[in-house]
Amino acid sequence: MKSKPYTATLIFAMLIISPAINFAQANPASLVTQRESTQDLLARLSPQQKQQFDDAGRSFRGQHYAEALETYKQLLKDFPGDAVLSKFASEAAINSRDASFAMNITKPLTEADPDDWQAVALLTRACAESGNKSCRDSGIAHMLDLHRRGITPPTMQQYIVERVKEGENFLVIRMSLEPWGNYKVYALGQVMNGEDKIFLRATLESNDADQLLFAKEHPEDAAKGIREFSLDGYQETGINSNGQRTQTHFTYKFFIGQPPYESIREEFIKVATGKAVPQSSRTNLVVP
Repeated sequence: MKSKPYTATLIFAMLIISPAINFAQANPASLVTQRESTQDLLARLSPQQKQQFDDAGRSFRGQHYAEALETYKQLLKDFPGDAVLSKFASEAAINSRDASFAMNITKPLTEADPDDWQAVALLTRACAESGNKSCRDSGIAHMLDLHRRGITPPTMQQYIVERVKEGENFLVIRMSLEPWGNYKVYALGQVMNGEDKIFLRATLESNDADQLLFAKEHPEDAAKGIREFSLDGYQETGINSNGQRTQTHFTYKFFIGQPPYESIREEFIKVATGKAVPQSSRTNLVVP
């Protein structure tokens, strides 16, 4: 049984890098040729096109994603296949529930440059949200390969795979590039209400401390490097008398070896919809 509650340590920011950052700077050795930066794109735009680009950015920041997408599409007519515009348009399309469009414009980017982690992450999410499971799973494997080869930014712990609507709420599923936190989180599901406020979290964890007992009970599996994983949940339970945030920790089930993404997704949805039955729980734990 875990002795401490879980709190998220990092929320992955938008995939699209700010205009001041060159896409090639993070890993120049991994690139045969330097990727186009937002600054490079801006240098090619006319004053009218720059205004369109700025307007699209304002729409995006204001969460008017469909409006932003239409403007990016107009610019793509002038610059077909442009990598920077395609990435902006792809994220706007995903956020406006047009995953098919996002998949169609990011796939050529990953084919032309398999080490473009931004395009790979966007394509993975587009595939997941369009229901293309094989493309999704290939993308997840591709992201892990890019991480292992040092292509992804060193501070990047996780990325969004998909956003699933469940009734009035949303479940955002993130996969870890490297297990993180005290309990080694491999996957995180954040359940949000209509105002994007997180009120419940589901995790796939593989706590190092649990592996000692697992090795005693499953020596052959442990000898092969197989780990025990757990499905856990953390639900906000309000403020206590000392003004501290509290939460309830649930342990739902255990797995021998890391389950595939589809199984993780199914289990997270059960937690999000209240259909998962916990084996144990502890409540009123102070959030560290």
